Amino acid sequence: MIGFLIALVIGFWLLKVFFKIGFKLIGLIFTVIIGLFLLKMALWIGVAVLALGGIALFASPFQN
Repeated sequence: MIGFLIALVIGFWLLKVFFKIGFKLIGLIFTVIIGLFLLKMALWIGVAVLALGGIALFASPFQN
């Protein structure tokens, strides 16, 4: 019975360690994926702002 309890405690400890490492890896992977997506969105917004700025600059009726 004591051996079973020791094995149970060791098993739960290993499970906790594996889940902790697994959740950290999953969190890291999702962080990288979301970061790349946000970076892509920021780049597209920047391109759109530059395009609108260029259109506003060159299509201005007040140019000399």
